[in-house]
Amino acid sequence: MSSDCLPLALPQGLERQRLDGWRSRRFPLGEGEEQGFQRFRAPGGEWAAADRLTVRGRPGDSAIWYRTDFAHPGWFDRTLLRFDGAFTAANVWLNGRLLGSHFGFPGHFGFDISSFLEARNVLAVCVEAGSRPGQLPGALADLQDDAGPWWPLGLVGRVWLEQVGSVMVEALDSSWSLLPGLAEATIRTSIRNLDAREMEVTVGWQLTAPGSETPQVRLRRAATVDGHQSLVLETRLAVDRPMLWWPWTLGDQNLYTLAARVDQGDRKNTVAARHVGIREITLEPSAGGMAWTINGRRHFPRGAVLPPLPPGEGGDPIGAWRLAGLDLAVSRGQVPSQRTAASADGAGVLLVVDPPSFSPGQGDEEAHRDHLREAIGLVSSHASAAVLLRRGGSDPEPLLPTAVATDEPYTVIGADRAEVERVRRAKFAPQTALVLRELPDLGDAQGVLAATAALLDYNPLPDSDAMRLRFHVVNDNASVGGQATLRWRIKSMERAGWLPFLRDRSAVLQVWLPRSDEPAAVYEAEVRMPGKGGAVGIEVSLEQGGEMLSYLEYELEP
Repeated sequence: MSSDCLPLALPQGLERQRLDGWRSRRFPLGEGEEQGFQRFRAPGGEWAAADRLTVRGRPGDSAIWYRTDFAHPGWFDRTLLRFDGAFTAANVWLNGRLLGSHFGFPGHFGFDISSFLEARNVLAVCVEAGSRPGQLPGALADLQDDAGPWWPLGLVGRVWLEQVGSVMVEALDSSWSLLPGLAEATIRTSIRNLDAREMEVTVGWQLTAPGSETPQVRLRRAATVDGHQSLVLETRLAVDRPMLWWPWTLGDQNLYTLAARVDQGDRKNTVAARHVGIREITLEPSAGGMAWTINGRRHFPRGAVLPPLPPGEGGDPIGAWRLAGLDLAVSRGQVPSQRTAASADGAGVLLVVDPPSFSPGQGDEEAHRDHLREAIGLVSSHASAAVLLRRGGSDPEPLLPTAVATDEPYTVIGADRAEVERVRRAKFAPQTALVLRELPDLGDAQGVLAATAALLDYNPLPDSDAMRLRFHVVNDNASVGGQATLRWRIKSMERAGWLPFLRDRSAVLQVWLPRSDEPAAVYEAEVRMPGKGGAVGIEVSLEQGGEMLSYLEYELEP
């Protein structure tokens, strides 16, 4: 199944208005049109207020209808109807007229409804999601709850009206390369002419540094767009002394604002903007697993595989990743949403996307590739994202618009799943402190963390220069168990004298790793302070059989 709609990767326009007041009705697959659910006049039957747009589909209950009404927005320019997403197949009607459909990944899509608006309008949407083999990504194919198997169904996010001129922005992407004291970018902008006439426009770009209101870079370029056609513009720019984006264990998460504006003469058509991070990521297989280089610096990330991320479900586990001391998340067999990618950008967590592959018998391979291209295109320009492309598979790199060259920073070539898995257990050396005072509420993310030893709490003992340390040992890796060694070392951050190492205190604790279904284990130790007041550093590592399972550093003010 193909889509006949506008790809609308970014919110845009001169003005926006959200559509609310949705009512919905569940139906088996393939019903509703004969009953007139798409018509202007209100259909019969019981329609409930749609407090939650995304629901859980089940066998025999895999279609949902939505209806709402709204007044003409009163704009003299064109009006776009924009959906944040739908899962999996959506058909859209306005005032009884079929506008078109969208199928596949729940990305943003929409329609130009300028010619169809009336004083009062009725919008009807039917969304269907089946569970036949190959219709669901592998990560979502085995979801279960107390009522049995389920899968996501319905609208995802919100629905908007956007005021634009004749030329709109379909996509705005960037890729970066670093030179000494300089960052060079290729900006790829796709614009579409909604009019049948040829349009001459001026496209302008602005890049604004974090914490600033004054653009650091301004560019303008004239372009001619044929009627009802798209045009891709590639523009290069350079940033002097860039503020780089880093994983949180290496540095700050600096995000620039990249904005594109389309003008037709002295009339503004639209404005779209996104956050971008300046960084270079390279990943190569090595004898020890995978060799990561971030902005020219060798890095040893520590992470785990993301749990299934059903579209429309509440919560986002990326925040828990950072709380648990992880700086890498692997999205295996699913493409995360822009919301998840934006969360990873802000948290400083590397988001490795291992997209679902096509297998014979799953339906239309060309449609699968189209959907995959759209999905990856939405997340690949995020600062945190690295996309794994497997050579010789069903998803060759020329099919992906963001993977036309191996030197693009978000493209990773030649890494398989076994190599990604080794990253979970690799030692890493953070430069920033993390104090895990309690285990995070992971929700659906439970069961994916590797074995970890962390400092749970520290308390000075009264009338003494000693301190009590409490360690938490958690194990969400079912393949790891038994006895392990917890090593800790405490040192003064104020080095003085000829033999400062004599102040350091260290010890070894023999611990047992709890099973993945057991609560965390707590261990305590008392230690004399290594100096007279001031900040102290604590190193905590967990080892088993000579292998480093986890390593954390803390800086404390007792």
